[in-house]
Amino acid sequence: MSDDLYRKARNRNAKGLEKFLGELELAVMNVVWDREPATVSDVLETLHQGEGRRLAYTTVMTIMSRLTEKGWLVAEKQGRAFSYRAVHSRQEAEAAAVTSVVRALLEDFGDVAITQFVKELDDIDPNQLARLAKLADEPEEADDRSQ
Repeated sequence: MSDDLYRKARNRNAKGLEKFLGELELAVMNVVWDREPATVSDVLETLHQGEGRRLAYTTVMTIMSRLTEKGWLVAEKQGRAFSYRAVHSRQEAEAAAVTSVVRALLEDFGDVAITQFVKELDDIDPNQLARLAKLADEPEEADDRSQ
């Protein structure tokens, strides 16, 4: 898992959850997060409004099925169609992604990972560092959501 995680995290063209999901998967998740609950038709309609390319219904259905298998979505039968909801909020998904990267780095590299992280903090804007310190002092709400 770590090799795949590092490969995805190295994608410098991607930001945030783009490093963990494919382009279309993330586009689908964004629609679901914005419209919850959402059907395949809802997602398809929204994607067609914002994208230049046209997607087939079956393509979006397959992506949503795979996101369900991966644990990103839950499906509920409503009549003849399925309605989908995100398992976690966008913020919870981001926190879980960061947690998985940090845990993998610590498991694989231990003290070296921590040392490099501390060295990287030297290059951070002092105002941002102050905000990070304040966040670190807050209750461990983000940790509870990602487990």
